[in-house]
This record gives sequence, structure tokens and C-alpha cells, in this order.
Amino acid sequence: MTRSDNGPGVDAAVEAAMEIDGIYRAISAGAASFGVRIAPEEVAELATRMDFGPEGLQAVADVFGYLGERHRDSVIQTLLRLSRIPQKAPKTFDNFDFARIQGKDPKALRQLPTLSNLHARKNIAFIGPEGIGKTHLAQAYGNKCCELGYKTYYMKATELKAKLEKAIAENRTESVVNFMVKPSCLIIDEIGRRRFDRDCTNLFFDIVDRRYEKEGPNALILTSNTPASQWDEFFTGDDTLLCALDRLFDRASVFMMKGPSYRGRECETFSVEAVAAVIKTVK
Repeated sequence: MTRSDNGPGVDAAVEAAMEIDGIYRAISAGAASFGVRIAPEEVAELATRMDFGPEGLQAVADVFGYLGERHRDSVIQTLLRLSRIPQKAPKTFDNFDFARIQGKDPKALRQLPTLSNLHARKNIAFIGPEGIGKTHLAQAYGNKCCELGYKTYYMKATELKAKLEKAIAENRTESVVNFMVKPSCLIIDEIGRRRFDRDCTNLFFDIVDRRYEKEGPNALILTSNTPASQWDEFFTGDDTLLCALDRLFDRASVFMMKGPSYRGRECETFSVEAVAAVIKTVK
């Protein structure tokens, strides 16, 4: 039987049934977002038992949709807060000036918002001079991860050093390593600002090693002004560092960045001149 043989009434009935089925599935998906499992067939049975018409079903679906959005926004805000990524003026991929990026491989940089590295379990390193956008890109990646529901943690290398030293002093290194392994996206900014002693370097290796074996989407993001080949200036223990670097860059995307600093673009310079004071004589 061809479509034209069905007649307009049959076609309308089929479309209405498909629309109702879509509502059942929307309600099922909305409930699932809150951890409640209810199959579309069960929703249909409930609707029949309670004599819900299409308008009532759509209202239920709309409520679940609204609550789902509220829940999603709440989760994102919590992830952003716990990530420690500065949010006063959030750095995102949308407000990064990709037009400034030239060279041989700008396309690879523009693909970062897809989070393909996270899903491929590949680390990322941004290496280059001050003010070129390394921290912006690292924080933008972290913000994107939070938006998609992935736990993220951001810290400066100086903060990492202080955290590791404190853990060693308090004999709780295992808990700190576990904490640093948990986030799907771990960002360590400004490698090279502090020198890690042997004990801290060993703990840094433990973090890298555990994350290297970690299952599921994960990426370690590093920024530095110095190429990794010179990181022996910042870590103590050649063998330990080599083992850490071997794991860090086994699966990684390394962006060697160069160019002038982007800072100072809003700096304004005014030329003023002070003149000699005029002394008034009182008679």
C-alpha cells in the first residue's frame, strides 16, 4: 500500500501516535536525569491509568525538561566552583582570539573545544612565552569539561608544590595522590615557577603514573614557558623525572606557541605635563 492509499486521516493518526510516543520517551529521559528509571511503556501505562491526554502528558514532559535544565545548571555551577578555575572573568574558547593563531597547525588548536583529547585519554601541554594565551586555553578547556559534566581541578605549579610538601609533612601522601587522580581533567599551570625537591618529584611521578593507568575520559593539562626537555631545572631526580615525562608525553598533544604577548592590549598611554605653579602675592 502506498502512502497515497492511506488517506489523510490515517497519516494524521500515525503522526499523532509518533508524537505521543516521543512524549513518553521525553518523560522517561527526564526522570532518568534524576536517577529514576521508568520506561516509556510504563509511562504509557501510567498515562492510561490516570487518563492523561496529550496536553497533560506534554505538561509533565515540560516540567521534567525545566527541572532537568535547573539540575544541569546546578551541577555545572558546582563543578566550576570545585574546579578552582577563576570565574570572575571566565576564560573560554569563545572569548579566545583564535584569529591571532597562525603557523603550520592552527587547526589542531581550534579542535580543542571538541574535548577529543579528554576522550582519547591524551594529555595536553601548552609551551611558550608569557602572555601568548597558554593559561587562557588551559582554563577554557577546564571550563568546557565542567559544562559537559566532567570533574576538573585547576592549580598553579606553586600550589601543587605547597600541597605536596604539606602532605609529606603530615604523612598523608596517599590521600593527596588519590585526590589528584580523581578529576577527569587536571590542570597544572606554570610549570617552572618553583623547583620540586626529590620527595615532591616522586609524588609528582606517582600522580602522573596513576593518571596514566586511569580508565575513562581523562587528560592532564600543563602549561610552561620552558620546553619539557629542560624541566630537569625544576624537578629533582633525573630518573624519576624521565619516567614521569615518558608517561606524560606517551599520549599527548604538545602545542609549541610563540609570538608577542597578548597582554597590554587595553593599556592606554596619556601624555601630560606639569607646569610651574603660579604664586599669587597678597597685598
